[in-house]
Amino acid sequence: MSLYYKFKQEELPVVGEILLQMFLRDREKFVSFSPDFNDEFVAALQNKIHRVADLTQSKTQTAEIKKITSDLYDGLDAILHKLELISAYAQRANKSMLVKASDFGVKEAKKMIRLRNVEGYCAKVKVIQQNITKNLEMLKEKGYKESLGAELDEMTQKVYNLNLMQEQKTSERKQLVVDNNAEFDHLWKQLSDISKTGKMLMKEDQSKAEEYMFSCLIHKVRKTNTKKEVKNRKKTVAPVDENSVPKEAPVKKEEAMLHSEES
Repeated sequence: MSLYYKFKQEELPVVGEILLQMFLRDREKFVSFSPDFNDEFVAALQNKIHRVADLTQSKTQTAEIKKITSDLYDGLDAILHKLELISAYAQRANKSMLVKASDFGVKEAKKMIRLRNVEGYCAKVKVIQQNITKNLEMLKEKGYKESLGAELDEMTQKVYNLNLMQEQKTSERKQLVVDNNAEFDHLWKQLSDISKTGKMLMKEDQSKAEEYMFSCLIHKVRKTNTKKEVKNRKKTVAPVDENSVPKEAPVKKEEAMLHSEES
C-alpha cells in the first residue's frame, strides 16, 4: 500500500475538504471523545488543507525550468550555424593551417550540442577557439571575420549561463519536493486520524461510518474530479448534433464497494 493509500498527492486537499465537512457535521461526538479536537485543531487542519492545495496547484518552478530549458536548446541550435561557417573556413584554409580541418574541433562540438551536453560542448568549443587564434591569419585569407568568433564566444557564454540557471532551478525544485513531502505527510496523518476516529465513533450508524472510510472517499474524490473535467470540456468543445451521434449502451451498475480497511 502506498503512503497515501490510493490517493495522489494532488487529491489530498480534496480528501481533506470532504473529511473536514464530515468532521464539522459530527464534531460534537469528536469533542466528546477527546479535547484534541478543539478549535485549534480545526483551524490548523483548515490551514494545512489550504497550504497543501497551494502546493499542488503551484507550477511556477516547473514553468521556469521549462522556459530556461527551451531558451537553452534554442541557443545551442543557433550555435550550430556558426560552427558550420567556421568549419567551412577551416576546410578552405586546410592546406595552410597548423592543424587539419578535420581536427579543428567542430565535429566534436556539434556532437555535444546534439546530445544536449552543455558541459561537453563548452569543453569542445575551447579547442575551436584555440585553433582559431593559432590560425587566425590563414582563416582571414579565406574570408573569416573575427566578429564570427566573437559571436560564437557570446553565444557560448549565454548557453553556459542558462545551463547554470537550469541546474540551480532544478536543485531548488528538488528541495521544494522534499519540503512539500513533509507537508503532505503531516496532512495525511491528520486525515488518517479523523478517518479512523470517525469510523469508530459512528459505528452505530453504518452509513456514516462508511463515509469516513478511504475506500468510500476515493470514489467521492474521483467523482468530483470527473465532474470538473467534464465541465471544463463543455466549455471548450463545440456542441454536437444529437441525431448524428449513436446512443451508448446503458452502463452497468458498479460493483459493491469493499468496506474492509486497515483500522
